[in-house]
Amino acid sequence: MSNSEEALSALYHALRAPRRRAVIHFLQQNDDEVITTRELARQIASREQGLTDQQATGEPYRNVYNALSQTHLPTLARAGIIIYDPQRQTVLHGKRFELAALLLEINTPTVKTFGSMTEENDDDPHNHR
Repeated sequence: MSNSEEALSALYHALRAPRRRAVIHFLQQNDDEVITTRELARQIASREQGLTDQQATGEPYRNVYNALSQTHLPTLARAGIIIYDPQRQTVLHGKRFELAALLLEINTPTVKTFGSMTEENDDDPHNHR
């Protein structure tokens, strides 16, 4: 396997989890160069729970924080998408960040479009598989 194939596989693996995609989304929207794991956890927990950032506390926040620091951020860092400092609990764009963001930008609407088409076909009684 070539280096570019390995890099692409690592990118797609890193983009599999919704929380990892959310990290990329929030980093894109953040004007600061560095964001803390706490900020990311609060934003992701609030989104998952349908709460404001200030309301995202307690167990849901802790679950997201732990998952980010133990699994998701190291995975994104290994793929070169982010630079993660586990001691300082900070995150910033890595060398492959823009590529990962572009993949999400292209693939998300495509999957939504084809996903809705597939759902329509699933409802068709004449569709025999």
